[in-house]
This record gives sequence, C-alpha cells and structure tokens, in this order.
Amino acid sequence: MDVLVVASTVPAHGEDAVPRFVLDQALSLAAADPTLTVRVLAPHTPSSRPLSWPRAESADGRVTQDRFRYAPARFEVLTARGIMPAIAARRSLAAVIPTLIAGERRALRRAVAARRPDVIYAHWFTPQAIVAASVARRAGVPFLFTTHASDVAVMRRLGPLGTAIVRRVTRRAAAVTAVSRQTAAKLLAFFDGAEREALERDIVLSPMGIVTPPPPAADASVADPHTVAVVARLVEKKGVHVLLDAWPAVRAAVPDARLLIGGDGPWRERLERQAASLPGVEFRGYVTGDAKAALESEAGVAAVPSVVAADGDADGLPVAALEALGRGAALVVSDASGAHELLAATQAGTVVPAGDAPALATALVDVMTRTDPEREQASTAARDVARGLTWEALAPAMVGRLQAAARVGGWRA
Repeated sequence: MDVLVVASTVPAHGEDAVPRFVLDQALSLAAADPTLTVRVLAPHTPSSRPLSWPRAESADGRVTQDRFRYAPARFEVLTARGIMPAIAARRSLAAVIPTLIAGERRALRRAVAARRPDVIYAHWFTPQAIVAASVARRAGVPFLFTTHASDVAVMRRLGPLGTAIVRRVTRRAAAVTAVSRQTAAKLLAFFDGAEREALERDIVLSPMGIVTPPPPAADASVADPHTVAVVARLVEKKGVHVLLDAWPAVRAAVPDARLLIGGDGPWRERLERQAASLPGVEFRGYVTGDAKAALESEAGVAAVPSVVAADGDADGLPVAALEALGRGAALVVSDASGAHELLAATQAGTVVPAGDAPALATALVDVMTRTDPEREQASTAARDVARGLTWEALAPAMVGRLQAAARVGGWRA
C-alpha cells in the first residue's frame, strides 16, 4: 500500500526545531508493515530550503519526504513552528495563507498524478484536510485526517462558511482520528443531531506516539525529585507563565527546587523578564537529541501547564507529556493539555485546573515531597501508561485504519 502523507510541520533534518511526530509516525508505519511505502509532503521552511528534495528518510527507501514552494523564500516561514504561533508573532503572515493553500493543492495534485497513492493521510484539518478533500475527490483517491488541537476550531472565525467547510470535508473523509478527547470535541461541536452521534461513534482517539523508552536506570538518583523540567515551544498556550507565577510558592516550600526550561519561541524574552527575580529558574534554550535527554534526566518532575491562548490556540496532546511518562517522571499537567485524559484512574500523574497558579504550586510541592516508595509507585504507573503510547504499540492500529480507508469513500462507511 502506498500512503501519501501531507502535513504542515515536519522537521527538515535531525537538529530542526520542529516536532518530529509526523516523521516518526511515518517511520513507524513502514516498520509495522513491510509492504507499506510512505511519502511525506510538506511546505518549505528556512531550514529546508538549502537541502535537496525528495530524500529517503528510511534506510530501505520506503519512507521519503518531499517539499513544495508556496511563496518567495522570505515568506516561507508560516509553517516553520506552527501556523497560529507564526501569525501571532507576525500578523502580516496571515496574508500568506492563501498562497500556502494554493501551493499545497498544486503540490498534492502533482504528487497524486505522479504516483497514484492508495490513500492520502492529512495531518491537521486546516489547511491539509481541506486541501486533501478537494484533491482526493478529483482524483478518486480516498483520504483521512488527524486533528491535533485548534486546527478545526479556527474555522469558527469564518462563521457559517467555516461550519459548512468542516462538515463537508469531514463527510468526505474515509476516517477521522483525533489525538485526544478534547481535540475530538472541537470537531464534534460543528455537528448536531444524528450526524454528531454517528461521528462520535466513528471518530478514533489516536495520540501521537513516543520512541520506546529505555528501562529504568539502575541509579535513579540522577533525576532530582526537586527539579522540574519543561520542554516546550515558548508560546502562550504552553502556560509557562503560569508556572513562573507558581514558582515563588514552590520555592517557599522546597527551598532547593529548580526549574529547567528547555525551548525557544516568541514568548522567551517575556518569560525571561518574568523569571528575572525568581531563584532556581534556568532557561536552556532550544534543546534536541542528547541535550534534550540530558536536561530531562536531571529532573524527577515534568510539568505541562498548558492553557488556552487568547486567540483560541490550545494543545492537543504534547509529546513532552508522553515522553515524561516514558521515563517515569512525576508528571503534573493542566486540564487544558490533553495529557490529563491519560491520567484518569491512574497514579501516573497529577492534574490541575488550567491557569491556576496556586493549584499548580500545591501539586508540584506534593510530588516533590513524596516518600521514596510513593515516587516508585507513581513512576511504575507512569511507565505502564507509556507502554501503550509507543510507536510500536500504536502503529499497527493506524496501518489498519489506512488499509480500511483505502477501501471506502466516506467516514460513515
């Protein structure tokens, strides 16, 4: 089976500051089925422009990535780290959206014509699912899409037209998946009556995965129970400002507490100013690979204090939360993170109300001051949850959905 994946945010190389989950999923799908080929199509970014495309992403050549142009080079920054954060930082980039849609449609048509795929798989509703629905219909190729966070909710800004687009595209899809229940709810909100009930039955919750974590280290003392790690893009929805608001109360209760912030983004200067007088806070900048692993290994606690941003942007299910579960960290998340859904009826982590700094401080102090047996029990529970979230565990089911989608023409089939 030949799968054509279209996505807006894909790393161009190993050190690219772009989340890897689309590429990692493609590799995991090919690993799960030796008859599968996956082609990933993404827009150019500043980091992709100097490289040659297409290129092989797997040793056997069954996973390839290609890039398409959509604007003059200086404007091809819209998707580098997410469309909504890019526009929030530079509002003039909103004018580039029509050229992105046109460029993506042109590139997808060419890719379909060059080597007719069995199915088109779109990551994010806006604009990928919208474009894929149009191209797939003309070509007679089935498609499915995954909604990640606010990629559907943004269509509310178009009023009745946005609602009509969401309904039409979803009806045409052979299958729909969502990374979390709260993400699915944003799509379901565009429907009502029997149609909503049918979609609610058929939509599949399918989080992005993580690499299988290594077994617990023999020397668990390396991870300091009084050190908190945050690895995130520094934008409003990540809620790091709420964590900094909570930090004085944390330090008052745990005087040697440390906060390590790994990441970069438009809110970095603002956050550094907020933290200037706070003891124990370190900004490590963008980290990946060994540097990221080293930062995380210092911390026995991981925080995901997500909020809904003023423009409506919100997390779907941060991979950082899944990775924290995999390494057995004490996880503290907000109820706007998507990660809170994974923690229900488990001892794997603690959930606090989004934006509630006092509650966040209380939760952090609680996990920092646990006894060793309590920490070990929580760590075991976290790793148990993570085992079901590895790419190896998730990929076979996704392969099955792709195979089923290739045989049907609508999501109700």
